[in-house]
Amino acid sequence: MPAAALLLVACTAAPALAQWASVARMVYIGSEAAERERLQQLTDTAPDRAPDPAFLFRSASSLSRRVERNRRVELSLIAPELRTVYNSAIPYSLNNGALWAGRGTSHLATAGVRLHVGPVRVIVAPEVTTSENRPFQVIPYPQGGAAARSVWANPFHPSPSSIDLPYRFGDQVRQRTTAGQSSVSLDLPLLTTGVATENLWWGPGTNNAIVLSNNAEGFPHAFVQTREGINTPIGRFDAQWIAGVLRESDFFDRDSTNNRRTLSGVIAVWTPFFDRRFSIGAARTVIAPVTGGSLDPKAAVNVFTRVGQPNTKADYVIIGARPDQLLSVFGRFLFPRAGAEAYVEWARFAEPTSVRDLIEFPGHSQGYTLGLQWSRAVPRMGTFRLAAEATQLEPDASIRVRPVATTYTSRAMPQGYTHRGHVLGAAIGPGSSSQALSLDLFGTHVRVGGFGGRIRWDNATLWEPIVPQVKLEDISLLGGLRASVTVWGVRLLAEYTATARLDYLYQDKVTDYARGTHAGVDIDNRTLSVSLSTHVGR
Repeated sequence: MPAAALLLVACTAAPALAQWASVARMVYIGSEAAERERLQQLTDTAPDRAPDPAFLFRSASSLSRRVERNRRVELSLIAPELRTVYNSAIPYSLNNGALWAGRGTSHLATAGVRLHVGPVRVIVAPEVTTSENRPFQVIPYPQGGAAARSVWANPFHPSPSSIDLPYRFGDQVRQRTTAGQSSVSLDLPLLTTGVATENLWWGPGTNNAIVLSNNAEGFPHAFVQTREGINTPIGRFDAQWIAGVLRESDFFDRDSTNNRRTLSGVIAVWTPFFDRRFSIGAARTVIAPVTGGSLDPKAAVNVFTRVGQPNTKADYVIIGARPDQLLSVFGRFLFPRAGAEAYVEWARFAEPTSVRDLIEFPGHSQGYTLGLQWSRAVPRMGTFRLAAEATQLEPDASIRVRPVATTYTSRAMPQGYTHRGHVLGAAIGPGSSSQALSLDLFGTHVRVGGFGGRIRWDNATLWEPIVPQVKLEDISLLGGLRASVTVWGVRLLAEYTATARLDYLYQDKVTDYARGTHAGVDIDNRTLSVSLSTHVGR
């Protein structure tokens, strides 16, 4: 891959380059640099350095803004980064943004420039991705008759509750160049406004964000957000309003008239005056079809309108595409003297029909994430961190008496809550659940750790007629090790994951015809991820 080779040379040359050229260091969502910043928030007990509540809606530009306050004219090179992921048997790709790590070797490379001119900041950080996309077993979408969908479309989510979520992105090597983590912003007295293609992460989670994450490629959007928060007698308020465009993947349907959708979203965070270590917030997004072939600026205010109950009323399938929504509330609680934090996010995918409906069925169409982190200084070694997180997106008990679509799928929007074939929210995807535990020791220049977890994939589909008897749950059990070292301004991070995928795609095989015993189709996968980044510049 020429681009990857070029970036590899650039990564190693960047420290020397910084001696004679201005180099900017970007902090990307999910990077080790971002993890270290969050870890510092756990251990910082200074009252004048309370964590920024805007951390609860973050992006590469906002994370980097925390260390970049220069207001003079400056043109800088963005320090390059390179990531390579290898999967031995099947894809394993969570929170990789524009990169889809299929079977085989996949690469993501990014670099660019940053320009400050007074209150204007321009970040040009394109991304180049390549996926070897070696063959592995998938179940094709039925092609009998006048099939309206690609053979690569998800076979477990046909209409009416469908989603643009292919298991495999075709059968060819996949190469893409995107605008990546680029943005243009203008600082005003109280607000910052601009346009961007960068990923957005809304909420307190670390593995899964229910509303917006970096699991999918960043989508083009305009935004208005508070610049430094708005202080009032009752506390500080931070908010962001976005309006963007989502696109269908090349592996969903054959209808070219519905390839674009709009997304309108708002997130707001309140930090009370009596405790700056505590923040609560709410977020809502509305997706809507593009009608008439052109984008309507009025779509930006869709987030402030009601959409009804498209996923519980059958007539929505008859009347065609309509808006759909996702709402969440969340909180983050920091205990710096204990070196700990706890956080929660609760979401609802269907609007309640009334207050009584919400009281009677509070868990209807819900999803939630619970998490905690605890840290402790280790003399002469660094800081130990324990992190745990659980996410639940499976149907609750109300499904027995009320119909509901699987989370992230939609009866109103055939592509569901996706962008270019990836879920915009939680990386585990529709109808799933996960539990994760990790232990890490962070030194100044070295990091070592281990992790384990469990994912139950798309379990809401298990009880649909499309999954035949015998009903088997598709589950991944995983564990691994990771380590990083920073030398001369270059950080090398390696992560190895061993995964046992049990009952892959709910498949069953008869082990003894005489006794009628069954066993699932199990697949062992090995994932090796290596990231090379530079940590020079300002």
